[in-house]
Amino acid sequence: MGPAQRHIPTRTCVICRNRREKDGLFRIVRTPEGDIVFDKTGKLNGRGAYVCKDDGHWDDDVYRGKLQAALKIEIDDLTFKLLGRAIISHVTE
Repeated sequence: MGPAQRHIPTRTCVICRNRREKDGLFRIVRTPEGDIVFDKTGKLNGRGAYVCKDDGHWDDDVYRGKLQAALKIEIDDLTFKLLGRAIISHVTE
């Protein structure tokens, strides 16, 4: 009998609906206070939504609607732009 297999968590991208390993996705959270933030740690409290790291979902207009539906909140233009910048800066790190 071989070594025990370690469980690898998977999540579904809210945009393309593909299942991937959790490490291959970004997590965006609606905090209990109602703020929308990019969760670098994956551990913030609140309603979370996952988006693929390597796909160009961020520039698509459909993205915003699907993200709003997943988080069950309206996202204003400024918050959406700031969220995009945070994700893009994290990719280039």
